[in-house]
Amino acid sequence: MKNRIKPVLMILLFAASPTTLMAQDYDYHPSLSDNFTATLGYMRSSNSFTLESFGVGVGERSDDIDFDDVLDVSDRSSFFNGNLRWKFGSTRKWSVAAQYFSNNATGDAVLEEDVEWQGLTFKEGTFVGAGVKLAVTRLFLGRSFILNEQHDLGLGVGLHNLDISAYIEGEVLINDQTTGFRRAQVGENQPLPNVGGWYNYSPAKHWLLHARVDWISAKLGDYDGGLWNTNVGIGYQLWRHVGLDLSWQYFNLNLDVDSDKWKGSTNMTYSGPVVSVNFAW
Repeated sequence: MKNRIKPVLMILLFAASPTTLMAQDYDYHPSLSDNFTATLGYMRSSNSFTLESFGVGVGERSDDIDFDDVLDVSDRSSFFNGNLRWKFGSTRKWSVAAQYFSNNATGDAVLEEDVEWQGLTFKEGTFVGAGVKLAVTRLFLGRSFILNEQHDLGLGVGLHNLDISAYIEGEVLINDQTTGFRRAQVGENQPLPNVGGWYNYSPAKHWLLHARVDWISAKLGDYDGGLWNTNVGIGYQLWRHVGLDLSWQYFNLNLDVDSDKWKGSTNMTYSGPVVSVNFAW
């Protein structure tokens, strides 16, 4: 078995070497002409989390809680951001794309005022911990209406699967008399349809300018609200199959939720630079 593995590794290393990659010529950025592109990115995000929740059966809603301001949940975070696209068909104008990123921000604070959450009252002056998590998986079917060596303009439809959760834990007031340590958590997971579009332009052999936007605005099941997900950037091809990319991503989610697990609302924003390694083949 070892004797078989060594030749395979040598072949892979040779195929991935800069000399081999540069030996294959191309006139414009290869992501426009190749069938497969993949991006492995690192995003440095500025975060904003405003959420509202009230317990099932509780008639009065609580005020919106700014998790990064009131509860000191981190307003800066770093996380993985990955993308994959496959072009298919006789003219390769059809494509399937996928995106994934996940952010888990936590914090703790001494409350400067009472906080109402899930039917509980976290008292002023007490110590609490809190966290917000969002994982996004996007699947997208698109068609290029303009596709040549330098331009790729297209539209499509897809699904954003949103996995949202938030919690507050600490000393609470129960029945206006006794206190105790409690953890109140909400969460919801549901795919939502979206429409989107993109434009990629290669002005020269190694360079790529790109932009895309995805949008949701609908009432579906337990959700009522909207989402914007945009990305604008520039890429430089180091070798035939490997390049670097610098972009700016903006993600905003504004939803009302009415389910057994969570009755309330959320307004989350993630924005910041994404540094990526790109692969095209």
